[in-house]
Amino acid sequence: MYQNSSCSKKTSTFGIQLPTNRLFIKYSYIFQRKHTMKLYTTLLFSLLLLNNISAQYTCCLPGTTAPEITPGLHDTLIDISGTTPSIPLAINPSAELLNVEFLISKRNTPAMFFDGSGIDTTGGGGDVIIGGDADGIISPSDLSRYGVTLADNDTFDLTAIGFDLAVMQNLTDSLLNGTALNGSSIDPCCELFIYMAIGLSQPAVAGFCDSVNNAGIMNGSDVQGIEQILDIIDAFSTGQASVESMIYTMNVINTNGGSISVDCGGTGGTNFVSYGINKNAQYSFVVDDPLAVQKLSNVSRFLMYPNPASQKVQISFTSDQQVKMSVSILNTLGQLLYTNTLGLVEGNYNTEININNFPSGIYTVLLSDGNNSNSYMLNIR
Repeated sequence: MYQNSSCSKKTSTFGIQLPTNRLFIKYSYIFQRKHTMKLYTTLLFSLLLLNNISAQYTCCLPGTTAPEITPGLHDTLIDISGTTPSIPLAINPSAELLNVEFLISKRNTPAMFFDGSGIDTTGGGGDVIIGGDADGIISPSDLSRYGVTLADNDTFDLTAIGFDLAVMQNLTDSLLNGTALNGSSIDPCCELFIYMAIGLSQPAVAGFCDSVNNAGIMNGSDVQGIEQILDIIDAFSTGQASVESMIYTMNVINTNGGSISVDCGGTGGTNFVSYGINKNAQYSFVVDDPLAVQKLSNVSRFLMYPNPASQKVQISFTSDQQVKMSVSILNTLGQLLYTNTLGLVEGNYNTEININNFPSGIYTVLLSDGNNSNSYMLNIR
């Protein structure tokens, strides 16, 4: 599949140039041994996330049925500190989908690329997922992902997802802690991500296992539900998760499932990760915050990443008019720990904050023009 070129590089059939160096030569068995080469190809396609693939909502049997809730809008507002009522399933999942949980998206807030470059259109694009929940009984004030939270009059949508938790746990454990034959030695499956980083020219991909570990996932038993599955998908992705991008990613993995080495979590066959989602079956709620203050109306496309964070956090946003802005960080006691005057801002703005001296915990990031402010939740680990 791979041929040597006169430029001392190896070229894949997908047109990706892989530089030949000592590190690459040491692990060249990946491109020579069939089962490990297939793992590389599968995960590479999962990360490329091509946009022209047809959406697939279920896997893996002809009769697989996704769980569904009856679409609708709740007839009363939900207090931001209250909880939603339980929403029963209108359609129960088929037997192989042993676990049913809920994805929560923020209406009219598109998922963005992590680098702040724009809207992530993977799978056609969709609203950003701001949480996952086991029973669908949700307090709006608890929802936060990527620094995106809910405020007064915001609408959030619930989508049911069916999956097999045991399968996800096994795949996670194998990727994080499994080993594969390397000539006369045995090496961790995690080292395969080094070559994906080279092939994609995305150095951060090499740290996939570290990213998952930093999210508190050390082995399969740490995957307790959809929240941890979202953390794993984030480590693969270049953008925030949406229901559409999750469907796409699951489809890519299953289409190439037979290519994943058994040593690193594969089963030798395609369609091995059962799931079911109907993205059109959503039930919606509107938030009521009686204590809401006036928000910044001129700020859009706010992005804070990574979140959770441990060393530095990037903040980007767009202001549609020139205004003097500041950013602050408060702890749970309301104590001001950091503030920075950004000056007059108009258009796109990016800033980086060093947080390596902050203790682990939940913090509030305030973006203010001196009169009004927006607040965002930051998780420091």
